[in-house]
Amino acid sequence: MISPHRQNNFDLIRLLAAAQVVVAHVIGHTPLVKTLPIWGKQLFDALMLLPGVPIFFVISGFLITKSYKKNPDDLKGYFWRRGLRIFPALWVCLAVTVAALGIFGFLESGFVSSPVFMAWLAGQVSFFQFYNPEHFRGFGNGVANGALWTITVELQFYLFIPMFCYLTDRRSLNKIITPSLFFVSFVLYCILDSQVNGPGGFTGAPMVFKLLQVTLVPHLWMFLLGILIHRHFENLKPWIEGKFLHYFAGYVVFMALQHFLVADRSLPFYLAYLPSRTILALATIAGAFSFRPLSNRLLGGTDISYGIYIYHAVVINVFMQLGMLTSLGSAVLVYVVSITAALLSWHLIEKPALACKSLSPVSLWSRLRQRA
Repeated sequence: MISPHRQNNFDLIRLLAAAQVVVAHVIGHTPLVKTLPIWGKQLFDALMLLPGVPIFFVISGFLITKSYKKNPDDLKGYFWRRGLRIFPALWVCLAVTVAALGIFGFLESGFVSSPVFMAWLAGQVSFFQFYNPEHFRGFGNGVANGALWTITVELQFYLFIPMFCYLTDRRSLNKIITPSLFFVSFVLYCILDSQVNGPGGFTGAPMVFKLLQVTLVPHLWMFLLGILIHRHFENLKPWIEGKFLHYFAGYVVFMALQHFLVADRSLPFYLAYLPSRTILALATIAGAFSFRPLSNRLLGGTDISYGIYIYHAVVINVFMQLGMLTSLGSAVLVYVVSITAALLSWHLIEKPALACKSLSPVSLWSRLRQRA
């Protein structure tokens, strides 16, 4: 398989996806959504049709598969590199979150010494970032860092990739496993979407659906879109490179037609997820391989998308606690603070951590001890 060219716009696309998620949370998950003028509500609804989280999942499917397939025999190295990308910045963000909770009085001595707090802390540093104690319901929008549920899903995907690649390397098994997983995942996604995001909302949904929502299973089909594009990239290359505007225009037209012709939450509405997300996946990867120098010219290799994603929800909560989230101007300030936190995270935590990819955990520990 011929690997895609190194020069791409993935950093820029991730940044735009993170920006969309911030809009969704700072407006859609706060009282600001009720203050929007008509034109603002229309613009907000339009931005929600370009969902950042599915874009992240598609990119992960494409790039993580690419990373693993470079050296599938080095399983330890694969998990080490994935861990360096996620955990150092996440743990520092956790420390900031704990500090914010403490400042606003949510870490009383009795609670900090309780099993509930210990369970939350253990979940945050490992694989259960979605867990949020009832004790934090009074903090901001009610969740200490609500964006982190996708980290749980992403970590499950990291575990899934080696098993999936091993099982599907044989063409006969691939013909059975891949479409079966795709079908089951897509159907479950539609069912959960109707239950968790439907009229009753997340709060009124049964607990079993809430728990399934933070597993890999209902989101796997979007990762698989990225995996499939990577697997067939050599054949798809003429249909992808330089074709971003074609796919983006097709996506806009499709979503406009769906909006006017399809009833919300109907069977055709859910079936439309498949073609719409497929076009979005193609537009995402095509965007990475169109106008190739754009990302490097604008960002110069600085990747702050992860930092924005993990910090913005904490920033929103702090603003809400201070009574500062009262206008669109304050929403812009949320962006400014989140970007500042992300820049610090990139230069002080993420970039140094990624520089350790070639080291083993033992050799890294030895170096740190020598410096100490």
